[in-house]
Amino acid sequence: MALTLDLNKSQQALVLNLAKAGVSEPPKVDVAFVMDVSGSFDDEHRQGVTNDLLTRLIPWAALFDPDQKMEVYTFSNGPRNVHHATDVSAKNYAGYVQREIIGCPGYMGATDYSYVLERVLTDFGWMTEKPKGFLSRLFGGGEAPAPVAKPRQTLIFFVTDGESADEARTTALLSASQARGDGVYFHFLGVSNQSAQFPYIQGLGDQFSNVGFTAVNRVRQWVQQPDDAINQSLISDELVAWLKAGRA
Repeated sequence: MALTLDLNKSQQALVLNLAKAGVSEPPKVDVAFVMDVSGSFDDEHRQGVTNDLLTRLIPWAALFDPDQKMEVYTFSNGPRNVHHATDVSAKNYAGYVQREIIGCPGYMGATDYSYVLERVLTDFGWMTEKPKGFLSRLFGGGEAPAPVAKPRQTLIFFVTDGESADEARTTALLSASQARGDGVYFHFLGVSNQSAQFPYIQGLGDQFSNVGFTAVNRVRQWVQQPDDAINQSLISDELVAWLKAGRA
């Protein structure tokens, strides 16, 4: 049976958990949800598991995002398989994956992280210039995106069940983002039905001060946890410092 959300209860729990961690006044933050739609994730999408995972993140959007929603991006391999889906919120999360993600562009493809990260950074206004030097050769040419208004802090939940085929490009992209001082926090969730290891994205969490990692092992059990347990697995000292920096 699909999870249902008691938004008031879950949001109150998140507020309390953040306060205990030192964030008494949560800043306004744009929230995005990035979902892997590679072939290996098909069963979890069709069985509603990823929809349950998405449901558990709705309180974060309701608390932080000014519009109380998450912008949703899907990806598999290559730039053409990055898709900006319909926003998700407490109003439409039920059946969202079945309705909006299964069969989307790139569904059942392979796995590249960098192109969707590049798209999200561009859409939220952080990546506004064409890369130069090594990054230009790595990323390819093309016109620079049009400038946008000064961005708001951006929290990106990145959900995947497998390692990326473009690790060098992904690492370079995250390194450039950190060097620019982007107000972005990338929280990678490595999802497994059992106890898989995700050494690459765990390593990214160790390497970069604005990248976090949570292992979502035995995902069917993980999504059934109480609010406090879910929140404590996502609220790190690093994320708390990032949230506080946004209020400085």
